[in-house]
Amino acid sequence: MRYRVLGALELWDGDQWTSLGPAKWRMLLAVLLCHANRTVPAERLLDELWGEGQAPQSAAKLLQTYVSRLRQSLGDASGGALITDKQGYKAHGYRLVVEAADFDAHRFEQLVEEGRRGLEREAESPEDAAERLREALVMWRGTPFADVPPTPSVEAETTRLGELRLQAVDARIDADLRCGRHADVLGELEALTAEHPYREGLRGRLMLALYRSGRQADALAAYRDLHRLLAEDLGVEPIPPLQRLQQRILTADASLLEPPAPRKEEERPTAPAARPAARGPRQLPPASQAFTGRHGEVAVIQALLDQVDQGDQGDERDATGERGDDGGSGRPVVIAAIDGTGGVGKSTLAIHAAHQLAERFPDGQLYVDLHGTTAGLSALEPAEVLGRFLRALGVDGSSVPGDTDEASAQFRSLVAGRRLLVILDNAASVDQVRPLLPAGPDCAALVTSREMLTTLEGATHLHLDVLPHDQAVALLERIVGVERVRAERAEAEEITRLCGRLPLALRIAGARLAARPAWPLRTLVSKLTDARGRLDELRFGDLAVRTSFEVSYDAFRLGGRSDDADAVRAFRLLSTVPGQDVSLPVAAALLDHPADRTENALERLVDAQLLESPDSDRYHMHDLLRLFASERAEQEEPESAPAAALERAMSAYVATTQRAVTLLDPQRPWPRHPVEGPVVPLRDHAEAEVWLKAEAGNLLAAVAHAVTQSDALARLGIRLAQALQWFLYPRAHAQDLQTVNELAIGAARRLGDLESQAWALDHLAGAHWLQHSYEEMRATLESALEIWRAIGHQRGEQRSLCNLADALSELGLFEEAIGVQRRQLALARDTGDLAAEVIGLGNLGRAHRGLGRSEEALTCFKESLEHARRTGDVHHQGFAMYEIGITYMEQGKFPEGRAHLDEALPVWQRPGTYESWRGHTWSGLFPACMTLQIGPGPH
Repeated sequence: MRYRVLGALELWDGDQWTSLGPAKWRMLLAVLLCHANRTVPAERLLDELWGEGQAPQSAAKLLQTYVSRLRQSLGDASGGALITDKQGYKAHGYRLVVEAADFDAHRFEQLVEEGRRGLEREAESPEDAAERLREALVMWRGTPFADVPPTPSVEAETTRLGELRLQAVDARIDADLRCGRHADVLGELEALTAEHPYREGLRGRLMLALYRSGRQADALAAYRDLHRLLAEDLGVEPIPPLQRLQQRILTADASLLEPPAPRKEEERPTAPAARPAARGPRQLPPASQAFTGRHGEVAVIQALLDQVDQGDQGDERDATGERGDDGGSGRPVVIAAIDGTGGVGKSTLAIHAAHQLAERFPDGQLYVDLHGTTAGLSALEPAEVLGRFLRALGVDGSSVPGDTDEASAQFRSLVAGRRLLVILDNAASVDQVRPLLPAGPDCAALVTSREMLTTLEGATHLHLDVLPHDQAVALLERIVGVERVRAERAEAEEITRLCGRLPLALRIAGARLAARPAWPLRTLVSKLTDARGRLDELRFGDLAVRTSFEVSYDAFRLGGRSDDADAVRAFRLLSTVPGQDVSLPVAAALLDHPADRTENALERLVDAQLLESPDSDRYHMHDLLRLFASERAEQEEPESAPAAALERAMSAYVATTQRAVTLLDPQRPWPRHPVEGPVVPLRDHAEAEVWLKAEAGNLLAAVAHAVTQSDALARLGIRLAQALQWFLYPRAHAQDLQTVNELAIGAARRLGDLESQAWALDHLAGAHWLQHSYEEMRATLESALEIWRAIGHQRGEQRSLCNLADALSELGLFEEAIGVQRRQLALARDTGDLAAEVIGLGNLGRAHRGLGRSEEALTCFKESLEHARRTGDVHHQGFAMYEIGITYMEQGKFPEGRAHLDEALPVWQRPGTYESWRGHTWSGLFPACMTLQIGPGPH
């Protein structure tokens, strides 16, 4: 089967190109083609086809049906092309086997690569390269996947292919310019620069084509337009090669007027080398055989080092496709500085990229491990490294200067004019790196360090994070074996999770499994699951995750800087705070320090890659680093310090959450047990909403952790669960609401706190309501009522009676619901609780309506509305107007019903109201609008 995606998605049926049927089939095939010859997990396909977390319950069966239909369309009844990868008896994922020649996107990439390589080889005619590139570009029929509804994979692949097409156009124009076809490409270049005004390479090609066409003034005007655009929009100058081209055009450089004459066949060298290969040092360590992924990072390094090719005078061409003539003067060395935490794979990436790029540096590759963070070794002195470099370059040992500055100057002089790649691995600091850098424009340097070398002049910085999920699993496959990993895919994914997708941890885990072929993967999973022993398990031979972390930590602990003591303490105590990240105000409470002092400590940890800062004033610690920090806290902090720090952080969480939910709904009654603690400043409803949404995951984790700790922390966990009720329930977060209240119930029972237990039961009933689990709701509320009556808590009893009446109504037990609700109303009237009457009358009205007593229901709803207006209860004004409107609808009084529903709508648009009721109200309006044949009201 053959496939085309460079335009609409089409299949070749043997006679003609045809499109696939329904949209979901096209989406499925498109995603499989985006990952051709790789397994796409079934769960990912569900997210791709229906949206993340949006797949209906029947989605898994529908996916199987779509796969079956797709096989029929592909004529693949045997499953040889669309392969089902199974885990046990269940389909784990699907893999579409595609030959490159049968897939236009793959063939396009092959042709583009061949054309670009042809341009790099002077032995090949640019005409041949242009032909390949034209052949590639003619395959485009329009936007890739033009008739496929968007999915994450399709959108990403469309973007990638679009960028590759632009690169192919760039390369084809380069080839045409080298062939002397400047007049032919002028119109195309003008259109392209108008469409992509910031692509400086295109602008350079336009300038060159204009100049060769005798339009010097227009060429200079094109440069001025770009200069103004970049300055006004971005505040930057054009790239140096473009500036040099402008100077050459300005001085009417005659050498630009004609392209280099093509070599005759007999003059072409038999090897593609650009110059005689002077035999320089080849010091690169072997590349890792297990290197996996990092495609984006490798591409960034390659693009950066392309600048060496673009600026070289003698053998390569600049961004315009033409040779420079300035001898490279004034152009700095190209430097890529790779930073990241210990074990993230900085050295592996640098060495892998260096091997791929080695041919571009025929005069040699120098490598040194600077021991910046090597356990048991001191960082190398620059003078020692320079001595090694000079000797490797042929300098007699007796002629190597002992002074660092002199040796550095000799090194720079020696490498001037050479194409040399220098890899400075595991650097301790900028001061260690600076003397070791070549200065020539034909050289490049790759530097790796755990420190962010932000003051390294002229460096492009590349931060390395942990591996993406798919690449982490692929790394395990490389080490352990594909079949073994695929046979236990779920266990392999759990290993990557427990390793935090950290390459070093994955290498160790993989090495242990490879050394024990009889082990099922689940054996290692069980060993890693125990968090307290996980770092002990992540050790194999001379590799150990803990050792990698110790080096960075000890550098702080023993560093002697005045602010390092705060950073070390922060590192240890941050391990006590549950959740994905921690905000600056909560960290300040944790440390019991002012915000500015806390920020200084945390930023020091970020600089050392012991902490990440994913957003302003937010900090995240890698899971394995958290385990290491927890070990250190246990060993080095006073015994009571971690628990005391966590109590301060929990108090900040509870106090701020209580403040936030009060801002969301000042009228809502909830168990007010104020907690003293630092409160994040929140001024209004909007700020409260933003804070709660940002912290929701951390707050839920805090409840889960606190209720298992000391009595004091458990009480704070219960208070936090109580406060979260009024954030989670109105937003229908049923599962989270159920989880925190079940945790609170367990903690309250352990503490013997009956009131908190009853409140948690009542709130748990709210989760059951949202889940339509009315029998569970009824049983839960009956348990709560037993406790309320035992402790004589009338307000709690009233609330649970109201909720119980709701549950009974939903179960169709309307008479029983009326009896329960009347007991609640009697209590409310005895105590003068008008707010409780508002709720009770609404529930009583719904029960009457369930029995068909619409007039009795209207009486209850109208009385509820009157009381709600007297108390200023906006929520229940909206509920009452909604119920009145619905009751009128059921009576067939559509104008009256519409009027009340119209009046209810603005209530749900006010801050702090139940936004989901806006949808209920619209649904209620629909019959009236249809019957009256009118549009909805002004709201």
